[in-house]
This record gives sequence, structure tokens and C-alpha cells, in this order.
Amino acid sequence: MSTEDQVHSSMLHGEALLRAKRSELQPLIDELSELTDGRDDIRVECAGTMAGYWFASPGMAQGHELIAAGLLLLAGPPDTDLLLRWISIGFARRAGERPYQPA
Repeated sequence: MSTEDQVHSSMLHGEALLRAKRSELQPLIDELSELTDGRDDIRVECAGTMAGYWFASPGMAQGHELIAAGLLLLAGPPDTDLLLRWISIGFARRAGERPYQPA
């Protein structure tokens, strides 16, 4: 990758992160937090399965699943162990495999 491409990539990365923190997203995050109704386990399950499903076949989706999963994760504290489990399950479901079940 050329230096010019690296600079462009860094700029794009930074701008995307800045836009992800725009205040216009907060009402969406707040609504999802309210809809969670205290069930962070279900919120993380939904986020994980959507993300895992997308990761298994990214060329077949438009990316809305990742945006939705991200909004769900921003709507409350994520249990990262639970999230990884559900990402694995979502991936396996899309790939038509048996989900990995950690011991």
C-alpha cells in the first residue's frame, strides 16, 4: 500500500469513527435500550447472531446487519463472552453448520 493510500485509509477510518459518534444516532440507541427492557442477554444475542450471520457471507448482505448489531451493542453493556458465543452461532447458522459450543 502506498503512503498516499495509507494516509487516505487513516483519514477514512477517523472520519467513519467520528460519524459513528454523531448525536443523531443517540435517539436510535436510546430507543433500542428502552426496547431491551433490561434484557441485556437478549440484546447481545440479537447483536451477535446478526453479526455472525453477516460475517459468514458478507457478499450476500448490504451491511445493515452490522449497523443494527452495532446499535444494539451501544444500547447497553455488552457481555463479551456471550457476544462471542452468539457471533459463532450466527456464523454457523448462515454457513449451515452446527454452532460451536464452548465448554
